[in-house]
Amino acid sequence: MERLFTFLLSEQHAVSHFTVTALAFLCGTLAIQCLAATRFKTNIQIVLFGIAITTGNLVSFFDTLWSSYPYLLWHIPLVTTAIAAIVVFIAACISAYFYLCPRRTIKTVILAGCVLAFGLSFSAFTILVSIVKPFVLAYDLSAVLSIMVLGSTLCGFAFWELGSLAAIRPRLFASILLALTLTVLPLGSMGSVLPFGEWMTVIQTPDSASFSPIGVIALSEFIAIIFLVGIASLLDIRVAVAQQKEGDRIRHLADGTFEGLLICRGSEIIDANQRIQEMTGLDLTTLKHRAMPDLFVSPPSERTLSGREAGSSDIFAPEQLELVGPGMRRIPVEVLSRDMPYVDGQSAAVLAVRDITERKAAEEHIRYLALHDSLTSLPNRRGLEMVLAQIVENSRQTGSESAVLGLDLDGFKAVNDTLGHYAGDLLLKEVAARFQKQLRDSDYLARLGGDEFVIILRNISSKDDAVKLAKRLISCLWQPFKLSGHDAYVGVSIGIAVSPRDGDTAQMLLKSSDIAMYQAKLHGKGQVCEFAAGMDADLRERHDLELDLRRALSRGELKIHYQPLFDSSGKLTAFEALARWPHPERGMIPPDRFIPLAEETGLIVPLGEWVLRTACKVASTWRSDISIAVNLSPTQFQRVDLVETVSAVLKETGLEPWRLELEVTESLLMEDTAKALALVTSLRERGVRVALDDFGTGYSSLAYLHNFPFDKVKVDRTFINKITNDPNAWTIVESIIVMSHKLKLRVTAEGIETGAQLSLLKGHGCDEMQGFLLGRPMPETEASLLAGEKQTGRKMHEILRT
Repeated sequence: MERLFTFLLSEQHAVSHFTVTALAFLCGTLAIQCLAATRFKTNIQIVLFGIAITTGNLVSFFDTLWSSYPYLLWHIPLVTTAIAAIVVFIAACISAYFYLCPRRTIKTVILAGCVLAFGLSFSAFTILVSIVKPFVLAYDLSAVLSIMVLGSTLCGFAFWELGSLAAIRPRLFASILLALTLTVLPLGSMGSVLPFGEWMTVIQTPDSASFSPIGVIALSEFIAIIFLVGIASLLDIRVAVAQQKEGDRIRHLADGTFEGLLICRGSEIIDANQRIQEMTGLDLTTLKHRAMPDLFVSPPSERTLSGREAGSSDIFAPEQLELVGPGMRRIPVEVLSRDMPYVDGQSAAVLAVRDITERKAAEEHIRYLALHDSLTSLPNRRGLEMVLAQIVENSRQTGSESAVLGLDLDGFKAVNDTLGHYAGDLLLKEVAARFQKQLRDSDYLARLGGDEFVIILRNISSKDDAVKLAKRLISCLWQPFKLSGHDAYVGVSIGIAVSPRDGDTAQMLLKSSDIAMYQAKLHGKGQVCEFAAGMDADLRERHDLELDLRRALSRGELKIHYQPLFDSSGKLTAFEALARWPHPERGMIPPDRFIPLAEETGLIVPLGEWVLRTACKVASTWRSDISIAVNLSPTQFQRVDLVETVSAVLKETGLEPWRLELEVTESLLMEDTAKALALVTSLRERGVRVALDDFGTGYSSLAYLHNFPFDKVKVDRTFINKITNDPNAWTIVESIIVMSHKLKLRVTAEGIETGAQLSLLKGHGCDEMQGFLLGRPMPETEASLLAGEKQTGRKMHEILRT
């Protein structure tokens, strides 16, 4: 060993060692690149590796030899060198084959290193002996053994590093290790030769002998293989234990997932986790004996089975299938697959099987909610349109008739307002239950929303079937509903449309039944109306009129006319502001036509504010003893900001509050008496006068006169028209005048059209008179002229004389 270390560490051979190392690194790098070049076939890789190793070995050996012994320069034993080159080439090819073996282990890698080390050592020792003939060389056995073990180890590690997935730069480190092998073996072969002085000692020793190169190499290689294989066995055991632990960890990880995992090649199941065993009710052994498609009701697609598509290795969109579970139960699942190498290095498809039972149930629930009303559990509009479209198509194909009944409850809003929305919801459920009892199994009931329902009658023999059902539906609501300890009553208005007569699409039939139902409401509610051609003309006209009204409001096309009011002496006391609509195409549209439309559509709010603001602005230019009266609609009166709106208008126009008189009807007071009283009181506190309009109609409760701080009572024109020829009408009017005066309220009679009416009212103390006899509604300019005259009582005296 001393001889070996002396040779390796000698400064005399330092340059030689560096040169050998550089050449060995170049050749080793070339060999590693050949072995790792996957673009070549395996046979070509092996041959190229063998050529590179053989070339590197011979170059390293002769460079070492000639650098150490210059006098042997260009001395090459051709035959021996050729034999050595063949041996090295064969050994390199065998070692490359061991490395490229699909089932690579530590033992195969060590064996590959030993084979390559043997070939390199054989070459070095054989050529060295051939050069020094006829002398016999003696070797230090321990040095040779160390060199063989070191060379085999370096070769083994070079192969292991190149094939390791955990290596950072496998080709670089493998090249370095292989270069060290190509350097150490030639240097070691020369450094392990005993000095000439020791040859004789070895020869003369009885227990020793001169060792031939083959014997030295064979013995050393045998010991190196035993030594390294022993180490490899220990490493294999440790690796096997580590792999077992890792396998258990992976198995536990796979078993701990919520998805079933299947690993298969084609239809063959290779492995499966615990979850898929639970889902199928089969153990792993049974699963491996089953064909993978047999686990599903319908076999998966070829793409799912292979886990890949042509030219792609991505995870595909999941495929929804049904898995056969325990007891042949069908389990809805979602299957994802991908292709990846398995533990044996071969490709396999990994299938993730996800139980989507809960998701399917949730989807069905969402679908149910999308097609059904959450309150009554009846189909909603979307579900109705889907079914109705199918029925219409069936009627078109078979020629049969079907009927659509549009239902709208009468009086539902009153129940909602008085008993609350909870009671209203209970009422809708009870109504739906009563309707359902009147239907056949083939009939279809849906709720569109609010208090609207639709019934579809399939295959009716005539329209009378629909009319009879409609009458039964009206009758079934006559009995009261028990809601939170209260009795509630509602009715229903029904419109009937027949397919295909009244529409050949679902939308047309629904529209026709809705139009007929609207007509039923106009005829007094609680009625049945069949759709007829031309019935939608009024609806279209109403819609067009609504659009025109919106445009008229935005463009300022509406006008205000002012009707005068006179006291008993004939003095002008006030004007009543009345909205007028001079339509550019339809002419003058009367208030009784567009005012109800404005109230239904909500346009009465901007219209009422416009009338109030305009009338106050005009009145502010009149004499201070003339007031302006403005009517309030129910929608305006119920607004919480009414008092603030009135105050803002008065401030903006500069009109004194006492000159503004707001007229309200009895119907406004019935909606919410407490709220109405608060509003009237707030208006009076701000100086605005409030009059009770149309007294004598409706309920005419005396409690209103007693509880509300009104300034004036206006007697409705229906009584005034009869006072001269109907004693009962005059008795009522006379009683209203006397009672109002007792309550210190002024009385205004409206609708005076004859001198007899005027004379009678004036003679019995009526405070104010209004009507066509005294003055028709007039434009702003005429009203302003009249308000500016001093002798305003002249007209009334002339009328009385006449």
